[in-house]
Amino acid sequence: MSTPLPSYSERLHGAAARTQESLPEPTAEGLKALVSRRIDGDFLAEEFPTYCSDGDGIDGTNQYSIGPDLTALVPGSTWPLWQEGTTDETLFDIVEYVGQRVSKPSNGRYHEYFRHYELEFDAKAGRAQFRSEVNAILSRGGTVFEMDTQMQVQRVGSPEVQAALRQLRPASGDSKLDELLETARKLYLSRKSTDRATAIEKLWDAFERLKTLDDPSDKKRSVKKLLGHIQDSAFRDIIEAEMTSLTALGNTFQIRHHEVGKHPVPVDGQDYLAARMGNLIVLLLDQSGRLAAV
Repeated sequence: MSTPLPSYSERLHGAAARTQESLPEPTAEGLKALVSRRIDGDFLAEEFPTYCSDGDGIDGTNQYSIGPDLTALVPGSTWPLWQEGTTDETLFDIVEYVGQRVSKPSNGRYHEYFRHYELEFDAKAGRAQFRSEVNAILSRGGTVFEMDTQMQVQRVGSPEVQAALRQLRPASGDSKLDELLETARKLYLSRKSTDRATAIEKLWDAFERLKTLDDPSDKKRSVKKLLGHIQDSAFRDIIEAEMTSLTALGNTFQIRHHEVGKHPVPVDGQDYLAARMGNLIVLLLDQSGRLAAV
């Protein structure tokens, strides 16, 4: 399967909204079929080879050696594959397992006696193709997931979160602030809601630290100086109100404080909060000259 061109419905209406937090059944079945085709098509033969008896070249895949390795490294998996119901988490782990081992096969030396070819491999091409195919399936299913260049499935979140994370390139001169923001950005790409909750905590910690940079000796004076970088007074008032609101929100929910009585952030509210705080921090960094150039 090559990367599909946009379908008629996509050309007519645009791509499906990326809102699905769980894999729709057709999407899950498509990923399973892709994994099976790649194994059957000798894309894992370089890692799990059988050798030609008329030479020392690889002529196919030793599927018997895949099973013990896969089931040891991916809890919940079975061999042969798909013998039992598979959770989204296990399916993603299997997709990653295969993606990190695929290598595109092609015909090499021909053996006249056995009438077959020895195989040659291109890992870079195989992984690029597999990643493209996985992402096409995830996109068509309207999911919030993508496979990155490390062949790991990430939760990319809503378009608003994606935009904020892309712009979050701090160059503040304060290593601790930059570290907090980079940690938040990486954690928010996790498939695990607990990691995303930690990322939101890091964003709020970064926000509090950003408010002290202009005058570390006096936080109120420092906030005033930070806001002073915004030239338009009416817009400055809006941003000041937003900073006050997000500070209060962080103190009310289990973001900066976890005492009894604080409200947990609902999983379906994580994207909203991350996008809101991320965009505020990006704006403050940009206005104060602390955002890295593209």
